[in-house]
Amino acid sequence: MVITVEPGCYFIDALLIAARDDPVSSKFFNWEEIEKYKKFGGVRIESDVYVTAHGCKNLTNCPRETWEIEVDVLKQVSSVIFLWN
Repeated sequence: MVITVEPGCYFIDALLIAARDDPVSSKFFNWEEIEKYKKFGGVRIESDVYVTAHGCKNLTNCPRETWEIEVDVLKQVSSVIFLWN
């Protein structure tokens, strides 16, 4: 069987305000970091996973680590600069 796994992190003001106003929940958030990134709205990483009785295999081949993403972006930017020259 193949399934799609879609973990995500979303910055929804209505939910964040409720969490910030709750003295129990509020302590679990890094509010400075949230303010820094909430303008993006959120991010979701989708992976197609092949599941068998003996385990699973991620079929999605994309960069996941920060350094992998930075290398991929640099390659894209370099190719655009090359085309302009």
